[in-house]
Order: sequence, then structure tokens, then C-alpha cells
Amino acid sequence: MRLANQTKTAIAGRNEQGALLIISLIFMLLLILSATTTMRTSTLGLRMAGNEETRVSTAEMTQSIVDEVIGNPNNLIVSGNVGFVNCTANVRGCTENSIAISENLLPLVETNKAEVIVERLAPALMPAPRGINSSADAFFAARFEVDATYDGSVDNEGKVGISQGVMVLVPRGTQTN
Repeated sequence: MRLANQTKTAIAGRNEQGALLIISLIFMLLLILSATTTMRTSTLGLRMAGNEETRVSTAEMTQSIVDEVIGNPNNLIVSGNVGFVNCTANVRGCTENSIAISENLLPLVETNKAEVIVERLAPALMPAPRGINSSADAFFAARFEVDATYDGSVDNEGKVGISQGVMVLVPRGTQTN
């Protein structure tokens, strides 16, 4: 009788060890699935961060081109009539292609990644706005629209266009348009 009880206990112990193995395998499977999901989520987050960095970089590049064009008074031709369009050399159909770009941005224009269009807007001259920290009665204002496009999509950098209005003060008596 004693031998039969020991045999039953041994058989029951073996069954319990098998159940523990199955529970351990299920737990390991859950851990692997959790780790895989976490890695996929991390990879997706990394890609999203890279895309955002590229988008911001492209927008900043375009804004720096606009700032460069606006910063050079020769790009905003006040003596031109309303509708006068000045562009970079790679843009067709303009009145003039004489926009000056600094040497560090010039390769973008030469490789057709960047285009800039500056258009003189109506009216030809308008009263200077109030609050310019100067005598508004001594100036007229000429309005321009600067459109810049940076297209780096060939290099997976995206494409951004920025349009910005500019007002140039012209001393009264120096402009007849």
C-alpha cells in the first residue's frame, strides 16, 4: 500500500511539473509579444521624429531663403511698375531674373531646389502705415510679395512654399510711379 501511495504522489508531481512548463512558456510568449510591440512602437516614434526634423529643417531653409531675399534691397525693385516680377535665374516668365542670393544658399538655386519670385503689388505707392517709428508723412510705401519654394523631395527632404508680404518705405519726392 505504501508503494502505491508513493507511485501516485510521483505521478501527480510529474503532472504538476508539466503544467508549470506550459505556464512558463505562455508567460514567455506574452513577454516576447510585449517586447515586439514595444520595439515596433519605438521604431515608429523614431521615424516620426525623423520626419518632423526633416519637415522643420526644410521649412527653416525656405524661410532663410525668404529672409535672404528680403534682406537685400536690390531684390525689391521699387522703380518697377505694379506687376513687375523679379525671380531667380531658374524661373521662367518673369520681368527680370536678377534676384541675388548669398553664396551659401546659391547651390540650392543652381540645382533647381529653390525658386524665388518677388512681385510688386498694387497700388504703386500708398501712404506709409502709422506706427512705423518715423514720420509717416515723409514716406510712401511700396508693397511686394515674396514667394519662395524649396523642393528637396528628390533627397527625401520634402517641399515647402512660403509667401511673405513686404513693405518698402520710399521717401516722398523720390518716386514718381
